[in-house]
Amino acid sequence: AGQGILWNCKSSIHNLDMPPARPAILNGLQGAALQVVKDHFGAASESVCAALIRRSQRTLKELQADTELGSAALRNNLLVLIQHNLVSVTVDSTSAARECRYHFEVEEASLRLRYPKFCTHIKSQASMEHARVASQVMEAILEHGRASMAQIIEHCKYGDEEISEDKLVKAGNLLIQEKYIVRAQSNMERADTPAVLFSPTQKKTGKRKAGSAGEERESKLVKLDNGAAGIPLKEDGALKESIDNEGSTWRVNTPAFLWDFRTAAIAQLMEDRFGPQTASLMRLLLRTIRNRALQPANLANGFIPSASVDAMLDASEGRNEDLNVVRTWEVLSEQLSALCQDPAFKSVTKLMGGGSEGSTFKPDISLLMMELRQQILESIVEKKFTARGRRIFRLLLERKYLESKTVWDLSMVPKKDANDILCKMLKAQFVRLQEVPRTIDHNTQRTFFPLVRGPPESMQHC
Repeated sequence: AGQGILWNCKSSIHNLDMPPARPAILNGLQGAALQVVKDHFGAASESVCAALIRRSQRTLKELQADTELGSAALRNNLLVLIQHNLVSVTVDSTSAARECRYHFEVEEASLRLRYPKFCTHIKSQASMEHARVASQVMEAILEHGRASMAQIIEHCKYGDEEISEDKLVKAGNLLIQEKYIVRAQSNMERADTPAVLFSPTQKKTGKRKAGSAGEERESKLVKLDNGAAGIPLKEDGALKESIDNEGSTWRVNTPAFLWDFRTAAIAQLMEDRFGPQTASLMRLLLRTIRNRALQPANLANGFIPSASVDAMLDASEGRNEDLNVVRTWEVLSEQLSALCQDPAFKSVTKLMGGGSEGSTFKPDISLLMMELRQQILESIVEKKFTARGRRIFRLLLERKYLESKTVWDLSMVPKKDANDILCKMLKAQFVRLQEVPRTIDHNTQRTFFPLVRGPPESMQHC
């Protein structure tokens, strides 16, 4: 290793976001999901899930041919996997027989490893009343996959102390309110749910103000979302959902936990970069848009909503977590506008709009998550190649092409140590060599190796 060698940054960590081009070859996430299924439900369930990874959307007959399991054993394993939300079912309406097709939820299976953290997170919610009882309700739902109120009461009987049914209902309703649990619903119920819960023919006379129009659109969206989730509505549109509703079964809503975990990580990122006041501001913005971001339609489309300053002030009432934020309209607006104008790290976008809300602010989740991935990747490099290796690797990520001498100078690492680190990274496949030939025949004597290159896609493997 010396001057004139071109290095190309490469990560040996599997890509967890994008599926492989060939489904027969398992990536890291699929392999971990199959191992979880095997440990929790046995080898037969693992074979069913492996067949669904190789070929998704399979019918019962096709699965029986793929797994070579008996009809009774296959049905029992599918029922268990569906009960624990690891296999989803869709009805093929195009076929005359309306066959059921099965799909393995890889991410749901891998998230079973984080179930203890889900319960710990519920216990740590200082703002949630009856947090300890709520954690026991969550444990009952996680154990059953889909649990009714009777199953929750039966599970909590064997706890450390007796808990009244009223406390369980209050704690369960708090979990519903915070969207930590949702009502389990079959695909047939989803198909029968009307797409619109308000009459499109209703017209109002006279002019409407912009504020009332915005409130009406928000109300319609809430009604549509709750109806799609199977939540019963009163005639006036108010929710009457409760955990003790007859015939209701409940399941964990993993996106709500993931949103809270990412909020904490993003707040720590902003604190390290800008200080505790900016971290509290970002935490408040993310909490304000949380319920709308967790709506099924927004989750399916990957849509991140925005929030106005007035909405953020309303969300901060009665909470004491954001003590570093001065809760006035002028201060919040000024600080958010400053984040929007930061050229180096524009983590918030300002959306100009009319109506009563005026301008709204939207966090750039993709930029924030990319920054978090880069930090995780750099921490892995630091554990393997010390702090000097992290400094060199960060240069490879930020700069497209660099000469070896420039790497030594910018990283402030001696030449001998820098070359040793680069060789170790090459051996571990974190970097790679790349030639720049001067002639078409790629003659070694006439090939130029002056640059060091680090492609940005290395961060995606984190």
